[in-house]
Amino acid sequence: MRNLTKLISFLSVFLFWHHVHAAKAPEQELIDLYGALLEDHTREGRNDGLAVRLVDYPALTGDERWSRLMTLLASYPEEELDSLKARKAFYLNAYNILAIDMVLSHWPLRSLRSVGSLVNPVWKHDAGVVAGEPVTLSYLEHDVLRAMGDPRVHMAINCASLSCPDLRHEPYQTAVIDEQLDDQVVRFLDQDYKGILLDRGDQRVRLSSIFDWFEEDFESMGGVEQFVRNYRPGLPEAWEMDADLPYNWGVNGKLSAHTLRAMRDEF
Repeated sequence: MRNLTKLISFLSVFLFWHHVHAAKAPEQELIDLYGALLEDHTREGRNDGLAVRLVDYPALTGDERWSRLMTLLASYPEEELDSLKARKAFYLNAYNILAIDMVLSHWPLRSLRSVGSLVNPVWKHDAGVVAGEPVTLSYLEHDVLRAMGDPRVHMAINCASLSCPDLRHEPYQTAVIDEQLDDQVVRFLDQDYKGILLDRGDQRVRLSSIFDWFEEDFESMGGVEQFVRNYRPGLPEAWEMDADLPYNWGVNGKLSAHTLRAMRDEF
């Protein structure tokens, strides 16, 4: 009897230990769920002449896992963000998740910018809760991500628009965030009419307007031109660089013909 009692006690302790240690760490739980949603509801494609990772917003709207992801984002323990890399990965995911959620909240729409106005742009609307803090997309971009002093984040922020650097096919992760950001820059600077365009007629390199809007952020890496040449070697040395490519604010998802007709009729 005594041996049986000891065995039961041992099993209870073991099961408790296993339950505690089998639970996923907060970052792993978040990236596993977000990664599965990206895998199921995004794909490479083209829209309005631009290469883009398209989001299937109608399918995502009906996926119950999305509300679970938003809960994980809101309840994420801030004490887990104990390094610059951890904060960078987490807040990049947070921005991109909330941008998708803003589109979902107003779907169907042609552009996320249409939700706001000149005096009250959508970027300053309440976007959700991140690690217990109510935030806007503007706050996450300017006060959190840009404040980290790494201009590569501009290639990772996706504002749900066609000319934005593409939504990455996987979540950002602390352990590999530098490799992921370098890859994002390389990818963006390889996308014609989006990240870059070689204008052979005028002999100049035309860049995304992002490099104009946030020019000062690239000073820490020698300025825009040095930054671009580091990630896109082999560009003609004598050519000038201008960050003047038109920016397409169309949403990074496709509207069906039926939905477009309904939207026109409604208008």
